[in-house]
Amino acid sequence: MTFRWCRCPRCGNAHFIKIRPDTRIINFPAYCKWCKTESVITIEPKSRSSYSRVD
Repeated sequence: MTFRWCRCPRCGNAHFIKIRPDTRIINFPAYCKWCKTESVITIEPKSRSSYSRVD
């Protein structure tokens, strides 16, 4: 099974969230332990793109 790592939108750390090809995340409040910020992210499986909003 293939996967990729979602990067933190603020610091760019690659070990933010592990994503499989069928992963769907909508308005997920993800916390980065390196830069200590919380971002709301949305990931769609077909487009393989991610949208993030840093609060």
